[in-house]
This record gives sequence, structure tokens and C-alpha cells, in this order.
Amino acid sequence: MQNEKQQNEIISKGKEMGQKVFAQTKEATGQAIKALKILSRDPIGGQSEALKNLGQSNALRAGIVLVVIFSISCFLLGHSIVSESQVVGEYMGGVAGSYFKLLFFSLIPSASVFVCFFLIMKLISQEKEQISTCIYTTGVSTLPLAVLFFCIKIFGLSNFELLSAIGIFCLSTTFFLINSSMQDIYKLSTQKSFLITPTLVLLAGVVSNVFYSALI
Repeated sequence: MQNEKQQNEIISKGKEMGQKVFAQTKEATGQAIKALKILSRDPIGGQSEALKNLGQSNALRAGIVLVVIFSISCFLLGHSIVSESQVVGEYMGGVAGSYFKLLFFSLIPSASVFVCFFLIMKLISQEKEQISTCIYTTGVSTLPLAVLFFCIKIFGLSNFELLSAIGIFCLSTTFFLINSSMQDIYKLSTQKSFLITPTLVLLAGVVSNVFYSALI
């Protein structure tokens, strides 16, 4: 009788926790959609407007959702590359090992971009923003790359012409978004933004490539 009561309490607590997680996820997704609506009206200058409208707490929620989307796209891209190169069983410790390594790899690009934004905020920016701002700008800046990686997964690596066109658009948009965040949010000069933007992308790419090479 007591065991049954304890089981019911555990089930009840589990349901309550699940409902809280669902509610928080729904709220965060709603904030991300709100930010994307503002960005769709003004993709470049809308970053600062969306940040002000959301506030720091909601910007954090929106940023986390966008970073998760980008991380999922990185995982799918890594899976496509591994599948194409047929190294799952031979080099990555079998299927279970490969998925674990890909999961770890999928977090590296987001972390690299976040660290770059954080260092810029601490060392260069005239505006001392909060960490939530760094997460928000990371999520927004990597969104075009997430679209590109999803397209690679959908259309396959062999569809070169289509992916080239999508890639040029997504990469250009990524540069514009980063440059916009540098000027509008971190308040850097045009000259500094111009120099730091490609450096940030290059740094994040090099770090991600180093970790990917180490994993395989």
C-alpha cells in the first residue's frame, strides 16, 4: 500500500515536472518566434530592436532555442558527412560511439561563436551587456547556417549547384548579421566590425574543424 502511494507520488511529480518543462519550452519557442518576426521585417537592423522588445530574460530564452536549432543542424550535417565518408564503424567506435561523438561535435560551433561574442563584449565592446545578449546574438547569427546545414541534409552533399546557391546566400546573411550585431548591439565602430566579423567566422570554423578532425 505504501509502495503504491510512493509510486503514485513519483508519477505525479514526474507529470508536474514534465508540464513545467513543456510550458518553459513553449514560452521560449514563442519568444524565438517573436524575435524572428521582427528580424523578418528588418533582417539586419532588427537585431537590436528585437533585443529591446524581448528584454534580457526573454532574449535568453529565444537565444537558447535558436542555438539548439543550430546545434541540431550541426549534428545532422556531421551525420551526413560521416555517412558519405563511411567511417562510422571503422574510425568512430561503431554506431553508438559515433552518435556520442557527433552529439559532442554539434555543440562546438555554437560554443565557439558564443565565446567569441563573450570576449568581444568583455574586451572590446563599449556596451557591457549580459551573457544572455551573447547567447541571443549567437542564436541569431547562426540561424542562416542552420538553414544551410538542414538543406545539406535534405538535398544531399551531391547536389552541388543548388547547395552552392543556398550556401552563398546563407553565408552572406551570416556575415551581415554578425556585422550588424557588432555595430548595433556591441557598439563597435564600422572599422572594428568590418575586421572582427570575418575573424569571428574564421575562428569558429577553425576550432570546429580541429574538434571534428580529433573526433574522427
